[in-house]
Amino acid sequence: MDQTRTISRGLTAIALVGVMALAACDFEVTNPGPVQDGNLNDVGAHEGIVNGAIRAVQSGVGAYGLLGGAITHDIMASGHTGSAGVRPEEEVAKLDDTYDGRGSWGALHRGRWIAQEALRRFNNAETGVADPSKYAPAAHANFWAGIAIRTLMENACSTVIDGGAASKKLDYAPLAIAHFTAANSIASAAGLSDLATAAIGARAAAKLYSGDHAGAKTDAATVAFGFKYTTKYSGDTGSGEYWYLPGHVASLGFQSMSAWGTPAHTHFLKTGDSRVAWGYDNGSRQVPSGKSAAVRGQTHPPRPTWTLMIPMFYHLKVFAPRTAVGGDELRIFAPVQGNQRKIQLDLVDGHEMALVMAEAELKAGNLSAAMTHLNTVRQAADIYAADLSNAAVLDLTMHAAEGNDDACASCPDYDSGITRFDGSAGGKMPAVSASTLTEGWTALKFERYLEMNLEGRRFGDRWRWRENSTPGTLDALEYIPSALTTRYSVPADPLNLCFPLPKGENDANPNIPEGYKDWIG
Repeated sequence: MDQTRTISRGLTAIALVGVMALAACDFEVTNPGPVQDGNLNDVGAHEGIVNGAIRAVQSGVGAYGLLGGAITHDIMASGHTGSAGVRPEEEVAKLDDTYDGRGSWGALHRGRWIAQEALRRFNNAETGVADPSKYAPAAHANFWAGIAIRTLMENACSTVIDGGAASKKLDYAPLAIAHFTAANSIASAAGLSDLATAAIGARAAAKLYSGDHAGAKTDAATVAFGFKYTTKYSGDTGSGEYWYLPGHVASLGFQSMSAWGTPAHTHFLKTGDSRVAWGYDNGSRQVPSGKSAAVRGQTHPPRPTWTLMIPMFYHLKVFAPRTAVGGDELRIFAPVQGNQRKIQLDLVDGHEMALVMAEAELKAGNLSAAMTHLNTVRQAADIYAADLSNAAVLDLTMHAAEGNDDACASCPDYDSGITRFDGSAGGKMPAVSASTLTEGWTALKFERYLEMNLEGRRFGDRWRWRENSTPGTLDALEYIPSALTTRYSVPADPLNLCFPLPKGENDANPNIPEGYKDWIG
C-alpha cells in the first residue's frame, strides 16, 4: 500500500489523542499544535498508537464481511445498495478494480502500517522500552498487524506492501504468520496469556489458508475448545466503533441483509440449529409499544436484482437484545441499535480450531479423526427451543410486496418440500456421519459455514477450496441463484472469489504495471 505520508499524518494525530488523554485530568484541553515526530517515541504515546492500529484494522474487517458474504451467501443482499448495502454487480461477483471492499483495502493496510511503524519505534533505543521482547504494546501491535494481513490474504486477490510490486495473494501468509509468532512470544513473556493463545489460534488459521495443514493442526491443538478472543469495538455510536454487520447493515434504518435464500434459511427450519437462527416479521404483527413502524421488517426498498422486496429473515446472531425463548424475537423485528453495536466479532475461538484440525485430518486422509473433531463442534451447538412448524411462533406468510408478488413469478420457493422442525424440546445438535473422504469434506465445508456464519471468512474459504480443487460439495444455496445468473450473464459459481487490486493503488504505485489485472471479467 503506497500511503506512507498519509498514514504518518494520521499516526501523529492518533498518538496526540493518546497523549492528550493522559494530560486531561482537569477536563480542559488546549491544542498544543503540531507534535514532533520524536514525541511518538515516548512510552506515554505507545498505547494510543496501538489503539489507532486496532481501530483501523477493525474498520477494514467490516465491508469485506458484507460484500464477500453476499457473494457466497453467508447473507442475501436485501434492500439498500449504498453505504450499508450491496450493489447488484457486487452481489453477482462482477468485480473489477473499482471495488476495494468499500474501503477495507485501505483501512486494513493503514492498520497494518501503523502497527508495524509502532513496532519499529518500540525497538528503537530512543523510546526507553527496556525490553521489547516482553513489552505488552508490542504484543498487541504484532497481533493486530497479523489480523490485518490475514484478512487481506483471505479477501484480496493480490499482495502489495508499502508501494512494492504486486504478487500472488498467498504471499501475505508468511507475513501474517511471522506477526502471530512474535505476538505469541512477546505476550507469553509479558504475562498476557489470552493474547498469547489468540496469536497461536490466528496463526493456525493463516497456516491452514496457506496450505500448511500439519502446522495448522499443531497450532490449533493448543487452543482450548472453550477459548474465544474477539474484536474490541467500543460500541460508541458517536465514533462509529462497531462490527459493521449488526451495528449498521442489520439496523432498523437499513435492513440490508437477510437469511432468505441462504443455506441458513433452510437449515434452521429443518434442524433448529441456533447458530444460524433467524426471525421473520411480515408486517402483520402488532408494533411494540413506544416503537415506530420501522421496527417491523419490510421497510427496506425493493432489491434491484430481484425486482421485488426480499423477505427480511433477520439473523439472530446479530440481533440485540436476544430474548428468552417464547418472546417475540422470531416474529417482530425490534432490535436495539445501541446494544447491537456492542456485539463483538470472533477473531479466534476453540470451535474454529476444532474445525481446523478436522480439515487437516481430512487432508491427511484420516476420516474418522476428522469427523470426531467436526462432531465435537456440532454436538456443542444448541437447538433453538421452539416449534418452528407453528405459525404462531414463526409465521412465514409473505408480505404483499415480497416473493408471492407478480413482479417475481420466477423467484424460487426456498421453503418448498421442507418439513419444519419442532425444536421445543431443545437439546444439542446431533452428530453427522460420513463414509467417504468426499462426504467428510462436504460435512466439513458446511460445518464451517454454520459455525462461522457472518464472520467474514466464507469468501476466503470458497477461494482456497476452489483453487485447490478440494473434494466435497457445497450447499446448493451457496451459489448464485438461476434467476440472477440469467439476468446478469454470470455462472452460478462466482467468477471472482477475491477483491481485485484497487485502481487507486495501481494509480499511486509506480511498481505496478498500468495494465495489471487480477480479476475475471
